[in-house]
Amino acid sequence: MRRPPVHSRTLLLASVLLFAVAGVARGEDQSRGDGSMRIEYQSIRTGSFLSQDQEFDYWTTDTQVAILSGDYAINDRWTVFAALPYVRKRFNSEVPWGGDPHNPNDPYWIDFVPPDKQFWDDGDYHGALQDFSFGASYRVQKGPWTLQPYISYGVPASDYPFFAKASIGKHLWTIPLGTSFSYVPYFSDWHFDGNVAYVFSEKPLDINVDYWLVHLSAGYWFNASLSVNAFVSLKYVRDGVSLLWPEFIDGDPVGAVYPDDWDTRNWWEHDRLVGNRNLNFGLGLDHFFSPEWKVSASAYQSVWTDESNEVDFAFTLGFTRFFGGE
Repeated sequence: MRRPPVHSRTLLLASVLLFAVAGVARGEDQSRGDGSMRIEYQSIRTGSFLSQDQEFDYWTTDTQVAILSGDYAINDRWTVFAALPYVRKRFNSEVPWGGDPHNPNDPYWIDFVPPDKQFWDDGDYHGALQDFSFGASYRVQKGPWTLQPYISYGVPASDYPFFAKASIGKHLWTIPLGTSFSYVPYFSDWHFDGNVAYVFSEKPLDINVDYWLVHLSAGYWFNASLSVNAFVSLKYVRDGVSLLWPEFIDGDPVGAVYPDDWDTRNWWEHDRLVGNRNLNFGLGLDHFFSPEWKVSASAYQSVWTDESNEVDFAFTLGFTRFFGGE
């Protein structure tokens, strides 16, 4: 039976985007019928939004995620995988005046009337299935290196709103194209894993919001069943716009009054257009308590953020069941 990468599958923020990729082996062969099923819980607290050296610190959000994912080896090279997250999130006002909840029913919507009237910034948790993703990977192993190029497709699995600080996603299709890799030096208990992808995204209002995703980790096997690792994860939108983009305003930005002059389609879609960029650092562990079962945990927070909310603290806990094939 093959083992997957020892690093935990982490959530790359700011959007709640699951990057589901089949595991690579730790020096073991892959056989037809090998597979795994995983259930993971994530808890994320986000804080200030940073844009062009300005900090907007009058709200936080709490997110809880349950992710079901799995992979199956078609043969010793090809693997298919899929994932489906359920996400619930709430908006927390940090100031007496309410913290600017995004309400598509407010009376200032005059020149443009939002077609989706769902209001999720009321301080309660709201949840839905987020984006279903599936794909395929091809395994190449040479010496201590294992590479798995892959392609996948993600599509919204429900009609969740995107105009809300408590929105669970951008409601856009995505096509990640990338590779995962693993390096285990000979006669060593160290291991190094990574995942790099360029994500082609649906273009809201014809604005390019494609982005890079990077996950790098270094870990150490303390014994045959326990590994601890440190990791960094990066999301970097190539283009997108700033939260302070003048085109969000209806008319001349000079003397504009918020929110009355923000009744535009551009502002209604601003969470899909802004170029989120963030770098996170964390620690994780993986423990095999039998050949078929593994428990994983990790914790991380933001170390750099631009046009995005900081991750004040995030925690993940997952259980994986492995199945052997031929």
